Amino acid sequence: MIKWLFFDYRQFEAVEGFTRRLEPPRKHPEPLLVSDQPWENNALGMYGSVVRRPDGGWQMWYTCGGWSADGLKVACAESADGVEWRRPELDVHEWEGRPTNVVIPDRVFGTAVIRDEREGRPDWRYKLICAPDPHHRISAFRSPDGVHWKPAAENPVIGTNPDCPMCLMRDAEGRYVAYHRPCWGDRRVARSESWDFVHWSEPKVVFEPDQDDPAQVQFYGMGSIPYGGYEIGTLWVYRTDRDDMCWSKGLGVLEAEFVHSRGGYAWHRTAQGKPWIALEEDEDDFGSGQVHVATQPVLLEDEIRYYYAAGKTRHGEDRPVPGGPPQWAIRMASCKPDRFVSVACGDAGRILTRPFWVETAEFFVNADIAPGGGLRAEVMDQENPWAKTARQVPGFTMEDSVPVTGDSCRHVLRWRGDPDHPALANREVRLRIEAKDAKVYSISAGSVEEAARYWDFRLPYFLPMALEKYDRPRQ
Repeated sequence: MIKWLFFDYRQFEAVEGFTRRLEPPRKHPEPLLVSDQPWENNALGMYGSVVRRPDGGWQMWYTCGGWSADGLKVACAESADGVEWRRPELDVHEWEGRPTNVVIPDRVFGTAVIRDEREGRPDWRYKLICAPDPHHRISAFRSPDGVHWKPAAENPVIGTNPDCPMCLMRDAEGRYVAYHRPCWGDRRVARSESWDFVHWSEPKVVFEPDQDDPAQVQFYGMGSIPYGGYEIGTLWVYRTDRDDMCWSKGLGVLEAEFVHSRGGYAWHRTAQGKPWIALEEDEDDFGSGQVHVATQPVLLEDEIRYYYAAGKTRHGEDRPVPGGPPQWAIRMASCKPDRFVSVACGDAGRILTRPFWVETAEFFVNADIAPGGGLRAEVMDQENPWAKTARQVPGFTMEDSVPVTGDSCRHVLRWRGDPDHPALANREVRLRIEAKDAKVYSISAGSVEEAARYWDFRLPYFLPMALEKYDRPRQ
């Protein structure tokens, strides 16, 4: 499956008559958990992760306790559907003789968890990185169930103190990747890698504020997940108070931006300055002061879910009072597959892709088309890669196109007379799209079965695939 998303226009020859827009996820109206247990100290944080197991069950790891005397703890919650959550009574940590859902009772920072489906050792199925007492350096742990944890190596495995959120993921090639701060108090994003979860590379800074950011912008942390040929992430953007003279800049607000990368080293803020999960306007709402997004979204068959901790207090303000009204909650927001960024048009919009190599010549478009609007497409090729013009492929012209209407994540592009699609396979072509009153989110080429696995795709490779066939003109 080859796919075009509108994070930027690199894979397109032209985009005309469209306006590019970030499409933030829809927030679930009710909190999923609130900070109402005594061992949580009226403070929940999403230095943590959410996974859906192959059996359909859900697990969440979050931090609680805040800056109390015994520090941050890691707790676990369970759910059958990802919406109704409960705190299991576990055998790891007690509070005043009562079992709790705490799985790591020691003071820890930066917790990130994955369930590693490519791991053959049952005792290593779950993997966790965090910065525990007493050294607060990045350490690796393993578990058969996500509850009972053992060191995975002679810890620490990375000699930096992340002091706040981290991310752990496994990329398409099998590497473990950690995103963390390059050192204590350094609010930028560094990347470390490992092939065995034990031996890790030295951190390399991959993301930092740029020349368009004011002095008050810092990058608090970042979550990330492989998404086809990209990594997509949620960047915790921290805006400090201008009048805070402390070197650590402890006063400010936190909200999340959507970010993307091809390869994990060159990162881009997809809509710089626009929040992906915004703060609430009402100061009495959970999330009016700060937002902590989980390390990764959860990719479902027809939905993408973002879990986050939502606080009523700003970063660095007075801590919540234990036993008082809940100040923190775990919340959720969701979007449909690929619907991160749209291009929207009114009377007339046109898109032309760069040339790409197609293998399975079925074409799909993720689009929401208003009543009275429509979308048509044609396939084009050219005599050789040095030709200045492209030509229509007979049978797949705009005039032959069956208009697409309505709202679907997988509209099928069709042409009258049902022309021979296999004739387009294993060659370089372009797609031209014309639309009216439409929002387009993605374009893809592949089989129906591949289209259903929307998270598994390649980026179009628009360089000539067989240059030896052609004589390059003299310059």
